Amino acid sequence: MKDIVLNWSSGKDASFAYYLLKNDSKYNISSLLTSVSAQYNRVSMHGTRIEILEKQADLIGIPLEKIMVPENADMETYDKAMQKSLQKFIEKDINTFAFGDIFLEDLRKYREA
Repeated sequence: MKDIVLNWSSGKDASFAYYLLKNDSKYNISSLLTSVSAQYNRVSMHGTRIEILEKQADLIGIPLEKIMVPENADMETYDKAMQKSLQKFIEKDINTFAFGDIFLEDLRKYREA
């Protein structure tokens, strides 16, 4: 079974990706990873309150890693925050990351890089 990190936006696509991965015996979702606006304490993509995000992770029983993104962060700042977080997983020999929203071609290319 391969350990993976699921990038969790708190939305329907992430939920569907969770469902598919959870029901596939090849994978073990070892952690959820979410970028959160440090200013608003909300999920960057959907605006979900951090309390709801934490409750979702608690209810499905998977640890949550939050990437706190500073206000008005440019791509370089975002990339650094993301790399710092990803490094924690790589140090644990977890190097596979799943996304539920890869239908946007530019976003998919960025995440595959």
